[in-house]
Amino acid sequence: MNRPIAEPRIRGVLVDLDGVVRFWRRKGANAAEAELGLPPRTLSAYTSSRHSDAAHAGALTWGQWTAEVHERMAAGLGAESADRAFALWSADRGEPNAPMVALLRRARAAGLTTALLTNNTTILDADLAHHRLDTLFDHVLNSAVTGLAKPSPRAYEHALATMGLTADQVAYADDSDINTDAARAVGLHAHHFREPGGADAFEQHLASLGLTLPADPSRPTPPEPVKAVAPPIGHAEHDDHQSLHTRYLATGLPADAIATRLTTCGATWAQPTGEHTLTSGDDNGHLTQWRLVPPGTEAAHTAGHPRAWMPQPAPPGAEYLPPWTTATRASAARHATALLTEAATALTRTTDAHDAGDRLSAALHLDTARHALTRLASMLARRQPRPWPDAVHARYLGHGATTLLTDSLRADPTTPAGLSRSVTALFHLLGRLRQNSVLLLGAEATWPWPGLERHLVSLLDATLTAPGPDVLYGAGLATAYDDHRAVAPALADALRAFANDHLAGRDVLELGAGTGRITAHLASGSATYTALEPSPDMATLLTARNLPGVQLFLGTALAIPLPDASADVVVEHEALLFTDDPLAATDQALRVLRPGGQLVRLLLHAHGDDPAADLDAAYRKAAFHGRPAPLIIGKGTDHLVTAHLADHGLDTTDTLLTEYDDHRTPAQALATLAARAWPYQHQADAEQHAAGMAAAEELAQTLPHAGGPMRYRLRALTTRLEAR
Repeated sequence: MNRPIAEPRIRGVLVDLDGVVRFWRRKGANAAEAELGLPPRTLSAYTSSRHSDAAHAGALTWGQWTAEVHERMAAGLGAESADRAFALWSADRGEPNAPMVALLRRARAAGLTTALLTNNTTILDADLAHHRLDTLFDHVLNSAVTGLAKPSPRAYEHALATMGLTADQVAYADDSDINTDAARAVGLHAHHFREPGGADAFEQHLASLGLTLPADPSRPTPPEPVKAVAPPIGHAEHDDHQSLHTRYLATGLPADAIATRLTTCGATWAQPTGEHTLTSGDDNGHLTQWRLVPPGTEAAHTAGHPRAWMPQPAPPGAEYLPPWTTATRASAARHATALLTEAATALTRTTDAHDAGDRLSAALHLDTARHALTRLASMLARRQPRPWPDAVHARYLGHGATTLLTDSLRADPTTPAGLSRSVTALFHLLGRLRQNSVLLLGAEATWPWPGLERHLVSLLDATLTAPGPDVLYGAGLATAYDDHRAVAPALADALRAFANDHLAGRDVLELGAGTGRITAHLASGSATYTALEPSPDMATLLTARNLPGVQLFLGTALAIPLPDASADVVVEHEALLFTDDPLAATDQALRVLRPGGQLVRLLLHAHGDDPAADLDAAYRKAAFHGRPAPLIIGKGTDHLVTAHLADHGLDTTDTLLTEYDDHRTPAQALATLAARAWPYQHQADAEQHAAGMAAAEELAQTLPHAGGPMRYRLRALTTRLEAR
């Protein structure tokens, strides 16, 4: 018995025009803005108006609408400039998407009904003829003619009736997610069209519906596309729900070539920002930072491990966290201001609901405040999109934030005592995050802060105090710090020689003085020597040294407690790079320097193989197995600081101060790990620490007992301000 051959399920293809078959690159508008010296996107204010909607509805012809555009340009730009701008803008008719045009020709040649469904103006027929697309479709459905505009269901139903097909027989492509959702609701097999690779993705969509188009013999085999990879969830640059995205590209092309390519596949503009980085933006104002990595690099691996693209690799097994940039700081400042105000408002409403006896509303407003502060804490830390204090995979948010969030969660908000404890914890967290937002981002909230505490006073628990400094640089680290960081004689000699040559008789500020192990060799001979240290526990040990002439200030490099132009030299020894924002700290250092002053960054680096370093890596791997890698805040970012200074017009001189050999045996490395003398170890709990030590001790059994000489280099990166 012969069975009938089943006909293909899909018998028609319906597509949008702009963003699918034709692209608008704003070439005419960009050319006009460049020629007339106008800021980017200036012409958009004249071309976008209610009249464009009327033109799409057919109430105005294309000529009537563009005449209105010309009048608006003349009123804003002047007659002569308006004539030139209008001529360049109106002459730009976009450009066909060649791969999609070829696909539609293959579809029509295969016997499928092809149709165009577009919200457009009366110039559409002329545009199709101009691009030689007038023979591409069996049917053209233009809103200016039909009076039916997407996403109205009637527009899709009219298209199906014109094609003579049912919804389940038609595949649809549109670059608008709203239009795609509407088409899907009507029953069409809708596909959200995106570039790059849009035509190939749509053909895969057809294949998933059982339709395979014949090959186009005239079409060359496309090159392997360059694939962009997003940082995974939990990574420091993960960007869900953020306006600034980060993407990694494995490519051998230079940044300027990639920038050119991006402007042909969806980006409105693209600009190299470094040898291996560039930034692009689209019509909606969304920014993307592109990280270019060497060809052959596994992009997914790179996105998960920033050391794959860093000029200087991070410590093994640690996660590198780049500093804030001008673009990310500006974007984050807006979010921080909104979140601060949202949290303060919610806490006020919590108190109002409590005073009115509405416990449920009070608890709900409390949740709103907690969620806003949790989002803000994670943004400032740049660790994860949604941290939770008790989550195993939470990034390290800092002892203070974690403690306060946990306190607010464990209290029962339906009881007066629980609500009071939770409000108090969040009030303390609000103050802490507000300070960090101001220091890191320059953000400020519009909320009347002086009156907030008075409004909450009926619920604040005076017995609950804010937690102390971050345990990362707390007493546990301070007590072990000096014992495992002995200053080699050659290093001490080089530091004293540097002080005699560059610091004698001058007003000096040292950033991040710690316990004073470096300060002791730099301070003698200065006119004044100010040591700045953010950790009270580290500062206690510095004070105990009784260094003559050293004045200690507790404070952060992000807000140096000194007036402008008050220091001749700002010096630091690998402290600037471990602030929450090395670039902002650099700006603070420049602020306090006098004209002709110097910023000196002392960097000590090991060169060559160090078997004992493998013990550190083994510890990290075991201690943080199945959990996020430990964070090294700014390690390896000295090149970014140098570039930031160059943006200020300041050159940096790199001088080798000394080079010497030292020894670090496996036994010494194990003792350092056992004492938890590295900051990253304080991100691990007791169980993790034990696992790390077991792995390190096992590896130590395979290493030479005596170890070997290790070469160290001390460099001075010196930046001098111009004398006025």
